[in-house]
Amino acid sequence: MASSPQLPLADDLFLTAHDTVKGKSLLTPATLGLGLAAALIGELVFWRRLDLIDGKLALIDDRPTGDPATTAVLDQLLREGHHRAIRDWISFLATGIATDLVERRLSRAGLLLRQEKRGLLGTKVSFVPADSMVAGWPATRIRTFIGRGELLDVPDLVLGGLIMATGLDQHVFLTLDARGRGQLFDQFRRRLPAMLQDLVAHTEASVGDAVMARRA
Repeated sequence: MASSPQLPLADDLFLTAHDTVKGKSLLTPATLGLGLAAALIGELVFWRRLDLIDGKLALIDDRPTGDPATTAVLDQLLREGHHRAIRDWISFLATGIATDLVERRLSRAGLLLRQEKRGLLGTKVSFVPADSMVAGWPATRIRTFIGRGELLDVPDLVLGGLIMATGLDQHVFLTLDARGRGQLFDQFRRRLPAMLQDLVAHTEASVGDAVMARRA
């Protein structure tokens, strides 16, 4: 399969978290939101707008990124400047904000198609991939690189970490054997900056808290 352009981190995670044909989510809405929230924060780190220090977000540049989704998150952070804890922001953005921002960005790019289905209880809106090959590429890319023993770049290492943190690995890494998973973990541990490892760790903890809350 010919490779597709690498998308922003949250877009890659969204596509990975959905069936490539019908667009059905492989995660609960809560877990999906937590993963996408962390991914958008990660994008702001890549944009050099944020640093992550001791479990808190540190603003280093308040200029808009030029991207509506990350700029919206940055604007919200500026309005709520007294709140800095990473876990608080992941939870806040996961309330539907992150998912909506990413769906809109993918729709503007023509990668998601908005569908409306009318029923007795009103109109249900859903999004389906415009191209199943493009939608499946992020997960395929990681599996292929790991299978070949190649190094992943930093965004893909974060993507791999978020896939594992949200439990998506049960769906998309089924074909990776123990050796492949070990290579991914080794790259994650050795090559990913500490603050991005922390972002993934906080995401995993937030997902665990959400699961425990649902069971309580």
